[in-house]
Amino acid sequence: MVIALVLVTAGAVPGVTSAQDGDNATATNGTTEEPSASTIRADLGAGVTLVEMEYSPGRIVLTLEADTPATLLKWQDSMGAMKEANRRSSDSGLSAVDMDAYEHEVWLDRGMNRVVLDVETWRGTSTVSVWTTEKEFVISKDLPSGNPLEAFGGTQGVFAGVGTSVLAALTATGIILRKEQGEVIEA
Repeated sequence: MVIALVLVTAGAVPGVTSAQDGDNATATNGTTEEPSASTIRADLGAGVTLVEMEYSPGRIVLTLEADTPATLLKWQDSMGAMKEANRRSSDSGLSAVDMDAYEHEVWLDRGMNRVVLDVETWRGTSTVSVWTTEKEFVISKDLPSGNPLEAFGGTQGVFAGVGTSVLAALTATGIILRKEQGEVIEA
């Protein structure tokens, strides 16, 4: 069993491979994270088009194109509010936060506008809601997946299964030896 485990670990057994989802990018500490930009064309309504988004820790930068002058764009730091709600949480887990404190507005000029949104990061995630008089969008960075097993690959599952089996066998052996005072009486 040990030999098979070593061969599987080394990848020497034909037909046994390990898989990993994602782009295999190396995670950074967050303080030295490079800004990431995304070119996108999204109609926000009221003659406003989202052209590009850029993220760096604590900041989301939007490049917007407005068809008319003096167009109102509102935004809300959703993660900032959630962070505050978590801080205020009562024994029941419930809390209330005044969302007006996290709501902001920007007046856009006609043409290209660069809007800097200072945002909170909570549990590695930043999320803002952006809206005009016609539509609302949510912009987020690194939302956690709903799949709790996403972080585990196939190899971890194999080792966890083998480990659980060995632990169960050792536990059963220990129980039998304890019942029979250290000697196997019946086989």
